[in-house]
Amino acid sequence: MQHNQIQSVMDVITIESKAYHELMGKIEKILRYVEKEEKAKTEYENRLVTNDELADILGISKRTLQRMRSADRISYKMIYGRCYYDLHDIEEAIRNKSLYCNPQNLKELRHNFELKSRRVKDGTIG
Repeated sequence: MQHNQIQSVMDVITIESKAYHELMGKIEKILRYVEKEEKAKTEYENRLVTNDELADILGISKRTLQRMRSADRISYKMIYGRCYYDLHDIEEAIRNKSLYCNPQNLKELRHNFELKSRRVKDGTIG
């Protein structure tokens, strides 16, 4: 029966109260950073882009976008009679190679979105 028993060993580590509070402070700071990054990612992924923005990103004409919509090659939403595209869907289509995009254009879009988001939060624009 001894070979079937699992023996667990637990070490007890003691630290000073001050060191414990410092460690907890650092853990909380990491948590706030991760939460902030997740929120920024969600905001970015839920962003809608206009016809003009997407045409610029993809380097194509608005007429080509219309053809793509008509052929169901690209998903879109109509809001008050205007076409909007979910950025997450666009990036997924680019990854799946059903759309082509100059990687630099997408990188610039992400960068500009981050800058605008920061300015909105700071109250600089809005």
